[in-house]
Amino acid sequence: HRCVTAFDKAAQMFGDDHAWPCWAFSNHDVIRHMSRFLPKVAGRTGLAKLAASLLLSLRGSICLYQGEELGLTEADIAYEDLTDPAAIAFWPDYKGRDGCRTPYPWDDAAPNAGFSHANRTWLPIPAEHSGNAASMQAGRDSSVLEHYRAFLHWRKSQPELVTGGLSFLEAGKQVLAFERHLDGRRMLCVFNLSDKAAKWMVPEGASPVFLPAPGASGTLTGKAVSLPPLGFFFAHAG
Repeated sequence: HRCVTAFDKAAQMFGDDHAWPCWAFSNHDVIRHMSRFLPKVAGRTGLAKLAASLLLSLRGSICLYQGEELGLTEADIAYEDLTDPAAIAFWPDYKGRDGCRTPYPWDDAAPNAGFSHANRTWLPIPAEHSGNAASMQAGRDSSVLEHYRAFLHWRKSQPELVTGGLSFLEAGKQVLAFERHLDGRRMLCVFNLSDKAAKWMVPEGASPVFLPAPGASGTLTGKAVSLPPLGFFFAHAG
């Protein structure tokens, strides 16, 4: 909330009404967001789906870093395997960026997880990553990979999510809620950021949207939406 609001204020300060942000949770220079967020909540798959749904609902261009669509966490790289000069120089106080730069795990049954035919890749591939390889998740409706695929496909059909404006709604500390709006269309986006169930009162006239993306969706009863831990809810606002 603070980050998005700060960007909007900065854009207004410079008189740019058409400023367009670019958002990312992970990249090749920071610890993977799954490892940064996991200590605060329980439930790896649920967290990965929540993070994807939230990120892909923000106003702006979205950057997805390789491996986050598999729910990968930061790799633990031994000192002798390091390649990052800064990590080698400041080990163990600073472990560097190699933990987020390991090869992509395509196939759990192939050497080097299907990334390379070489005897050895420039960084090792953790067994945990191989166990979450694309081959293990493709076609499994409950997987993180299929959630990303389905959500991205659905997002393309919702103009307000692609180019619309964004307005935050009051929702307390546990829940994040905002509206995306464009040419009279309004999409309500609600996220439970904790691993405890939550309830939130929706605006009058909200109509739930069926998400093709498998995940922990909330349910609407009257004006109250019940959100499971790390759950999310989308509705056309009245």
